[in-house]
Parts: sequence; structure tokens; C-alpha cells
Amino acid sequence: RACVAAPPAAFGRRDAPRRDPASFRLFASGSGDPGESADDDGPRDYLAELSWLPPLDPTKEIEEIDPEASPQTMVLPLFPLGSTAYLPHSDHILNIFEPRYRQMYSDILFNGSRRFAVPVSNPETGRLATVAPVFYLEDLKEVSEQTDDAVKYVCSHKVIGRVRINRTLNDKVWGDRTTYLKAVVEPLEDGDDDEDLSTRERTLTDRFASIIENQTKLQEPVRFTENLKATLSAARGEDGLWRMAGLWQSLMQNRLAAKESELSDEIQKLLRQYLESQGQDMRSKVTVQFDSLPAEIRAEFTRLQQQYREESAAMVSATIYPFVLLVQCDTHAERLSVFGEMLEEEEKRLQAKVALQSLFSGGMGGADAKGLDEPPTEA
Repeated sequence: RACVAAPPAAFGRRDAPRRDPASFRLFASGSGDPGESADDDGPRDYLAELSWLPPLDPTKEIEEIDPEASPQTMVLPLFPLGSTAYLPHSDHILNIFEPRYRQMYSDILFNGSRRFAVPVSNPETGRLATVAPVFYLEDLKEVSEQTDDAVKYVCSHKVIGRVRINRTLNDKVWGDRTTYLKAVVEPLEDGDDDEDLSTRERTLTDRFASIIENQTKLQEPVRFTENLKATLSAARGEDGLWRMAGLWQSLMQNRLAAKESELSDEIQKLLRQYLESQGQDMRSKVTVQFDSLPAEIRAEFTRLQQQYREESAAMVSATIYPFVLLVQCDTHAERLSVFGEMLEEEEKRLQAKVALQSLFSGGMGGADAKGLDEPPTEA
């Protein structure tokens, strides 16, 4: 196998939360994927619909909250983790190395709360989301000796709920990194718990199941497994819509990983062809310095990477912002609507793909030209 030492801006893998890896499979596929383009109206801009806090102000005076004097005021640490969407009832492991977050974990263990909020940040402005999932620390392992203090703790968490962030208390520390952010928050609960939404829930579940069937018919390279259909539910609670959203997030993440693998394979193929043309024995590992490659090979590397960045940009967003919007929804009904639109984008993509396959097959009625099941509609 050939590898390139230090190519420019290579193709890093995102460390994203994943659920139920047995619920979908990655299947071998050829190059190209008909039906990937969006419809004329374009996909929904989920990022534009999110709510954000005002920019952090390092000149603002630090506000102290006395818990005894203000027992009704809830203050939580904030641990912004960039552009990663964490869903309620999901489990996550974090490696803690920054001094300020080492201190945060010591504090939440000492005071017994074991809780902190994890807001996503706006990729353009850096502003923090107004609604954040709440992590509960379930287990902490001290690993400083094993890692030569590069990592202090390996921590296991469960997302136990959501909070709305009213205001930050110590903006100054975000810039100087002396300690962690704190904020006044309030629990966010759905406002329609008494409303019967069972009909809409069943329709959404049927649509999800129909997508699984159609992915199988089309032999999608990344698709859910058929046995998942019997376990689906869009009801409230851990095993309902939140689980379905987690499964969908995993699908999006694995499609992105497949795109990264496709780029890696293309680069390896390009390098292998070049080395073979130079008479290199390919039976053993070969390392090549990027700068030593001919200009035309370097240019092709750059072209492949630029193509990947362009094609993957929307895929990266699809793993994050629709799910942050689900977290921000303050009713189950609104969440059903948002998730329904997420499914609609996939339904349109699959319908476009089968239409193209039917066109390419010349209308001969082959296996690849079979029509898809129509998604169920709401009554």
C-alpha cells in the first residue's frame, strides 16, 4: 500500500456521536451516485433557523450568583464542543485535557451536580446556541499516568435533558481560558405533553420504514438494515422520536465517512498508478513525500481534495444543524414536523435516483428501474 507523507489539508475524520451501529450498513458501491442533487428549491436552511446568544463580551463584569440567596436560579457550567449535535438519551465519552475543563469536572464532582450544558457554536460567528443538551457524568477515569498527563480524564456521559440559556455570567474567561464558562439556565420541557399526536407519529414511522425499504430496493451504498423497521417509533421518550433522530444522524455521519473513504481510495489509486509507472515494487508499503511528486500529480491531488470539500460541505451540515433544531424545538409536534422535512429530503432524493436509473435503463423495466413505494401521507 502506498501512502503520501503530509499532503496539504488532507481529509480528517470528524469525531461525531454515533448510535446503534448495527442499524445500518455500508455496502460497496461504484463511482457516482445518480440522484444526489437537490430539487430546484434547494434544501431547507436549518442553520438559519437556530437561535443564538449574543456574542460573548469579555469586557462585561463577572456576575456572581449566591445559591443560598437565589435558590430558584439554576447555574450550569458550559462546555461548548464546536459543531456537534448531541441528542437527548444519547451516550458519549469525552477525553478531558484542557486545564479549565479539568477544573470543571473537579467542581461538578465536588458539588455533586455532575451536570453541564453543551451548546453548539455558530460556524460563522462563534455565538453559542440558546438551547443546549445537558450532560450527566456517569463515570470518570483518571488516565494522566497512562497518557503522561496529555489527557487527565476519560469521562462517560448520558444526555439527560435540555436547557435554555438565559445569560452567561463570566464572558471574560472565554478569552483568557482561566476557567470555564457559567450560565443561568432553565429546563426546557415540551409544551404539548398532553396532546395526542399518535396519528402523526404513526405516519412518520411509516415514512421512515418506507425509506428503509426503498434504500434496499435501490441498493444504496449506505443504508439502514431491514430488521430495523419493526423497532421504529416516533412517540415521546427515549425509545421514540429521539431514537429515530439518532438513527438518522448515524446515517448522515456514515454517508460522510463513506465520502471520505471514497476520496482516500481515489488518492491511493492515483498514487499507485504513478508509482507503478515508475517501476516501483508495490508489494510492500511505500511512503512518498508530497513535494517530491510531479506537478501534475500534485495538481490532481489538490483537485480531488477540493472536489471532496465542495461535495461534502452540505453533508457535514446535514449531520449537525437539523439535529440542533430538533433539540431547540419546544413541542413534540414541532419536532415531528422538522423530522418529517428531514425525511422528505431523502424521499425526494430516492425518487430522483430511481427516475434517473429508469431513464438510463431505457425503460426496459429492469430491477434497477422498479418504482419506489410512495411515502405515506398525513391524514
